[in-house]
Amino acid sequence: MVEEAEVSEQPPRTAGTRRGRSKPLGFAITLVVALAFFVGIGLLFHAQTYSAPAGTLVATRVGTSTVNGVSLQHVTLAFNTYPDASGTHNGVAVHPGGNSAWPTYGPTNQFQVPAHSLVTVTIRQYDSGGSLNNAWFDKVRGTVGGTATINGKVVTSINPNNVGHTFTVRGTPGTDPNFFVNVPLPLVPGDSQTDNGKYETVTFSFVSGAKGLYAWNCEFPCGTSVASFGGPMNAYGYMSGFVHVV
Repeated sequence: MVEEAEVSEQPPRTAGTRRGRSKPLGFAITLVVALAFFVGIGLLFHAQTYSAPAGTLVATRVGTSTVNGVSLQHVTLAFNTYPDASGTHNGVAVHPGGNSAWPTYGPTNQFQVPAHSLVTVTIRQYDSGGSLNNAWFDKVRGTVGGTATINGKVVTSINPNNVGHTFTVRGTPGTDPNFFVNVPLPLVPGDSQTDNGKYETVTFSFVSGAKGLYAWNCEFPCGTSVASFGGPMNAYGYMSGFVHVV
């Protein structure tokens, strides 16, 4: 006779309870690692500094100024307009390549200014000119006080038949769409001026917009084709460019 062994039944041991405890702990560790990763990425991007495109003219800081009761950083820019792109300015080619016979801004078409700052611009205008196709651009718009100074005289507009170029700045799509600056530049009789020749000096100030990329162009028809909007008017870098607001 075989005696049956007494078996004490124990409830089956499963890993369910142990897994149940480890799930919240594993999730918390994953969450901490993920947060650390994204914080690290954020700090990395924050530490990076803006690098302007090669050849960009960076505004010079000159202190602070008060505009409408608000103290703003004050910076300056200085550049020129030329009857052709064949010359040099401070040893640098006015336009690096392309058609040397076309009128151009120089020594660059890229400018950098800080956001929400007072920007004072001085332009020496060496080129001849004529009549605007649209007289709306003969008025100074978007500057401090709505004025510019031409050879020491404060103006709000110029004769639309005596325009050399305009400096007209707009925000690119989605970038501070209300920002706009237009300053007409008077012509200089003749078209062979150089850095040592006769020029008109135009000075104006504006408050820069939010950070972003802004496009500028000339609204005087100084091109070479029908309606004078060909050639330098539709070739990038002569009568157009960008203002980098950083």
